[in-house]
Amino acid sequence: MEKRNRTKYTVLGMLAIAPFTGYEIKKMIQTSTNHFWSESEGQIYPALIQCVQECLATCKEELMKDTRRVKKIYSITAQGKKVLNTWLKKEAQPTLIRNEFLLKLFFGKNATDNDNIHHLRHYQKSLEKEILTYEEIRKKLTTAHKNSPHLKYWLIALDYGFKVAKAELLWCKESLKLFN
Repeated sequence: MEKRNRTKYTVLGMLAIAPFTGYEIKKMIQTSTNHFWSESEGQIYPALIQCVQECLATCKEELMKDTRRVKKIYSITAQGKKVLNTWLKKEAQPTLIRNEFLLKLFFGKNATDNDNIHHLRHYQKSLEKEILTYEEIRKKLTTAHKNSPHLKYWLIALDYGFKVAKAELLWCKESLKLFN
């Protein structure tokens, strides 16, 4: 399978929602896809430059009144929408999982039961917080974006994370029983 630069598609997807600055894209990622897909500033800005060079996005400079600095606002082009839509139709690349927590449990025989129990309980607490976060996000999305055409798609992705976290929480509880 071909290796695709998915950062470019992340940027194009964000620009398909609305025109943004690079900073706004980073913030949007932090408050939306970050639970399942993140990008760093070091990935976003080169991808924006690449998108402009490939005529997939435009860049408009605006003078900020308060600071007299120039901010760059990027917008997706018709060609960018075409490229995004082509990518959206392709099968997703397999996800490589690197989970240090599971790796430690896999080698858990070399640690004490208390260490393994500690790791499971810590993970359980983080999942409980994550579930609460998903519930808060759902409330905010359904209130602030109730008329958005993007809402049902955002809720689909959110629901995936919520259900995976619930399943992992159940797995944690069942795993802890093995130590009794």
